[in-house]
Amino acid sequence: MLLHRRLPEVKLTMPDLTVSGVEHATFTATLHDVSQPEPNVTKAGSMDAAITIGFASLPDPPKGQPVPKYSRAEDGSLAIEVTVPPDAAKNVRTKLYLKMAINGHTITSTPQRLTIFGRTLPAEQVGSMTGGVRKQQLPSLPAGLNYQSITPESDGLHVALAGVSTTPLNQLPTDFAGQTVSYSSRDGLLGISTSFGIEPIINIPLTIYVEPKLTGSAITMQPRSVQIFGANRPPSDLLAKLVLSQIKSEDLTQDLPALPAGIRYRSVRVDEGGIKVVVSGVTVQPYSTLPKPKGATTTYGADKGLLTVTTVGSAGRTMPVKVYATPTIKANKLEITPQKIAMFDTLFPAADVFAELKPSNTAYDLQALPTNLHYKNVELVPTGIRLNLTGKDVTMGKDLLGAGC
Repeated sequence: MLLHRRLPEVKLTMPDLTVSGVEHATFTATLHDVSQPEPNVTKAGSMDAAITIGFASLPDPPKGQPVPKYSRAEDGSLAIEVTVPPDAAKNVRTKLYLKMAINGHTITSTPQRLTIFGRTLPAEQVGSMTGGVRKQQLPSLPAGLNYQSITPESDGLHVALAGVSTTPLNQLPTDFAGQTVSYSSRDGLLGISTSFGIEPIINIPLTIYVEPKLTGSAITMQPRSVQIFGANRPPSDLLAKLVLSQIKSEDLTQDLPALPAGIRYRSVRVDEGGIKVVVSGVTVQPYSTLPKPKGATTTYGADKGLLTVTTVGSAGRTMPVKVYATPTIKANKLEITPQKIAMFDTLFPAADVFAELKPSNTAYDLQALPTNLHYKNVELVPTGIRLNLTGKDVTMGKDLLGAGC
């Protein structure tokens, strides 16, 4: 049907149509100086229109990318909530600072802060990224030895231990120089009691008093006297020499267990409690031996007494973010360019985040428009995005916006 006269103004509303592949869009228009010179062709001296797309109807991202949730932020910008998959975060660099302590045989590593996207945040603010308190069991130590402290240094974890390893007298070997013996202590010396034969006398009771000395990782028993025939005789005494001549030097030496690098035997003494060896030192666990999570490149280090764990990649973790953007229209494309990124209750400049985080598609093709009709701007309304159109001397065919108007 042709319009046989010009109409000064026509208002048009289409509540449910498809625009640029997006369903359930609303189209409203006001046309001025409207005529229909031929069937299925409408001319307007000027036209202002709007296409409103609800947030729920915005197009889904390409397959494999996370589905965002759109809303209008309080400042009028577009808010996009999305969970970033691990693959998109493969270049994200974080640096975690942990305070380390030893309690018994357990290392406790407590997160202090995290650096991400150029910002350093308190650990309690980024709990989903820090992984919480870590605990690691250390190897058991001989009785009397204890772990003292752990300190991250440039070359690794410095673990200090100290203590006194005691061998009770009743646990010493009962065989000495081929003889059955018993032990006692007197004035810091170890008494080795047995009986020797000195022709023509057999089974002469005697006690050899020796002083334990530390030589490297062995204890050497240095004879100081021999108690025999009711007298305590020095090694230079003839009877003492005769007794001591029956003892081989290897009988007077006891090898001690090997210690980790950096740990040393410091001294040895004897009393009624046994032979007591003082041990102390610091052993270093290189960072190369520490566990590294899969899916990320991890480097360990130290900073002012804290352990630092620098990770590039997500190690399989997803990352919830909220993007704030101002939509614009450029060359028949709707561009959603992020300005700010909210993570862990902190706003980051989008440029800082996207320098490491692979962004999803932020540009969408718009519907082609009739000649002289163009997209004017885009605005956010409480329920969605509104595309404003304007033009003069607009000629519209039957299939304007694919809606049959």
